[in-house]
Amino acid sequence: MPKKILIAVDAPGPAEFIKPVLPLLAEKAELSIVTVNTKAVAPFKILEKFNPFRADTEAAAETLYNKINPDLLVVGTSSLLLGPYSIDRFTELAARDKKKIIAFQDYWANHRWPMNFKILSKWPAIMVPDELAKKFLLEDGYSGEIILTGNPSFDKIRHTNKEKDREWLRKKFSIAEDDFIILWIGRGTPQAFQYEEPSFEFFADSLREIGNKNILLAVRPHPRDENPERYRKFTKDIHMLNTSDFPSSEELLPMADVVAGLPSTNHIFSTYLRVPSITILLPESGRKMLEKISMNDFPPNSVGATIGIYKEDTKELGDIISKLKNNPAYRAELKQNQEKYFNLPAAPAAEKVAETILAYS
Repeated sequence: MPKKILIAVDAPGPAEFIKPVLPLLAEKAELSIVTVNTKAVAPFKILEKFNPFRADTEAAAETLYNKINPDLLVVGTSSLLLGPYSIDRFTELAARDKKKIIAFQDYWANHRWPMNFKILSKWPAIMVPDELAKKFLLEDGYSGEIILTGNPSFDKIRHTNKEKDREWLRKKFSIAEDDFIILWIGRGTPQAFQYEEPSFEFFADSLREIGNKNILLAVRPHPRDENPERYRKFTKDIHMLNTSDFPSSEELLPMADVVAGLPSTNHIFSTYLRVPSITILLPESGRKMLEKISMNDFPPNSVGATIGIYKEDTKELGDIISKLKNNPAYRAELKQNQEKYFNLPAAPAAEKVAETILAYS
């Protein structure tokens, strides 16, 4: 009989990670997919075509677990700070019953969120996307098996023709050849909106510092943002590009000359696509958010593949934007570091993750 596998995710990152893997698993196992949802129900929307169950409370998680009685529990480590903690409940129940458990990361290094520290020891194995994520887990004292698989969400980059997509997008939006496009990746979630607004206001002031001539700003709100219009009050005199026709920021990345914003997965996508990336971590905003997860920067600006802004100095940020716009040598150095640290694995990650899960079951 096929093994019964319960896969539970509670945020968009884990849902995007596992989505390309599900058809491969379904060929050889009996799958039960569960989403845990906040108000925006983003995980459910991402996996909706797979008809997932919902466990939006710990009690619902227990009911589902008992009904499914899985042979293997597969859970995503996420950045969900405020609950519901259904993932924890699934883990506790499977550990109690001595069932097999394997976890996977929410994109990259999010195991450092506080909600995961308390449950980490109950995950005997974790699939990670790269060597840096493995390094972070070891630094956190994780003693289970660490399996490097790559991230299935990044497999799509293999099929991205950045130059062709850039040409098509710029034509669609009637962008002039000398226009410089900055894509702001929104993080205005219920957990982070208080960090988002002051960071974006500082960013907008920095554009004014350099006069923002020939600069077009595209803003992509986070899918869990309950007030996606929040940016307009800061951009009345800044050239804005309407990108509302596109379902995700990832599709816009090829046209961007620079990606900017608080820490987000798109900064990693942009790095793989060799697009310059600016992560803004102000002392009273992003820095405080990262302190909660025992990290100094994200992505790791220390390796020189992205640019970290750590103080509220509009001249400093304005100068960096000007250098990215006008200094080819500066961009070339950044690209060199991106190529050094961020490369896709030889085989598609979705295949590796599916093989790992099936072998573990």
